[in-house]
Amino acid sequence: LDTKDAISLVFRQLTGRQIKPKEIDVLVELQKKEYKKFQDNPSKTKGWINTGDYKIEKNENVALIAANAVVASTIMNSDATITKR
Repeated sequence: LDTKDAISLVFRQLTGRQIKPKEIDVLVELQKKEYKKFQDNPSKTKGWINTGDYKIEKNENVALIAANAVVASTIMNSDATITKR
C-alpha cells in the first residue's frame, strides 16, 4: 500500500467511514513532516517506539514507524473517531 491508501485504510477501520479528500491531504502531510522530524532527530522516536508490546527490530525504519504512530494517534483522537464511540 502507498501512504494514501494505508492512511485511508486505517482511517476507515478506526472511524467506520471513508476519509474525505481534505482529511487525507492533512494526514499525508502530517506523516511526511513527522517522518522528516524523526529522521533528523532519532531520539524523538523513543516515546513512540518504546510504548506497547510490539518489539521493533533493529533493521526496521523506526522513523517511519514513529511517524505512522503519530498519524494513527491523530486519527484516534479526531472527532470522527470520538463521535463513532
